[in-house]
Amino acid sequence: MTNPLQRSARLPLVDALRAFALFGILQVNIQSFVWGLGEPLGFLLPTANGADTAAYLLVAALVASKFMALFAFLFGFGFALQMKSLGRSVNGKRIYRRRLWFLLAVGIAHGCLLYFGDVLAAYALCGFILLNYANDRPAALAHSARRWGIGFATFNIVVLGGLGLLDLIAAKRDLVVPISDEVWAHQAIYATGSYGAQLLIRIPEYFGGLLLGAVQYVPMVMTLFLLGALAARQGWLRYPERHPRVWRMASRVGTVGLVLACAGAALAYTTHTTSPGRIDFFAVLLSIAGLTTMALYVAWIVRYQNTPLVRNAILWLAPAGRMPLSNYLLQSLVMGALLSGWGLGWGATLARAELALLGLAIVLVQIVLSRLWMARFGTGPMETLWRRATYSRQ
Repeated sequence: MTNPLQRSARLPLVDALRAFALFGILQVNIQSFVWGLGEPLGFLLPTANGADTAAYLLVAALVASKFMALFAFLFGFGFALQMKSLGRSVNGKRIYRRRLWFLLAVGIAHGCLLYFGDVLAAYALCGFILLNYANDRPAALAHSARRWGIGFATFNIVVLGGLGLLDLIAAKRDLVVPISDEVWAHQAIYATGSYGAQLLIRIPEYFGGLLLGAVQYVPMVMTLFLLGALAARQGWLRYPERHPRVWRMASRVGTVGLVLACAGAALAYTTHTTSPGRIDFFAVLLSIAGLTTMALYVAWIVRYQNTPLVRNAILWLAPAGRMPLSNYLLQSLVMGALLSGWGLGWGATLARAELALLGLAIVLVQIVLSRLWMARFGTGPMETLWRRATYSRQ
């Protein structure tokens, strides 16, 4: 049966934004890949030089959490378009559930076999919740997004802010906390150990992170999913000239987020240079608040999308954004092959700045390969399997 999604016109801007988000996520993932769950950005070691410090600050301030937020927003955007094509009926929801079950299975396999920081399974689980909003009108979607967002903000302010205050009261911020022996042991296994040895620590870390992060992660993802669905229903990206107020607000909120993100990066840097093994809860809180910087990035791209430079960038990035699942999994496979002990083992020797440059090189190769692949086949390999799993029983 013909896939109804093929009848809908694609928006190159959205595909380019999806690739932009995916490539930003890689800059965070490649730093944490050889460390395990201990530190999402990887640890800043005392041996770090000026280039490593600059890479740390740039990723922490401009990248961390922002592109993951953008990816979630675009997932919600795609959900709204897909449900429009499928019809928001019982049968349409049944078809979309098959899509989510496939994504969940791939995500769990990815998290266990390749990279503990998988987001696919969490997206799939949140997608099942999102289906409950499929028939909501835009006003109801906006109301639900506000409620989830308030819940997310409240949780982080109370928990992270509270833990930060307890550290102040107990004078724990003055303690020098080294990187733990367990973290060092995990780093040695990820960078130099066999694939089997990595599995023994990766699988518990993956499921542990998934469970521990659920309370915080679900409200954030649901907020972004709903905002993305609202954007698709209202035409914010397809007809931006009709929504100047939305984009003015996005720029303002994003600018505030950028200031908070920079403050969080500076605070985290100050902490990690003297106490690399300590969690600075205030820095984490500021970093999470800074995820709204993604709104500023999108507003800039939307505003200048018709200029020659941005228009050409969109055209180059769009093919990679049309096969995001394939590219996301390929990134983890390449990181494993290059950085892990079962591969070339570069993770044991590459410094932070070198990892950032390697991430950029992977991105450039993926852009070229995606253009060649899409020109020949029209869809990514994993996307083809995903489509077959979704529509095979129609």
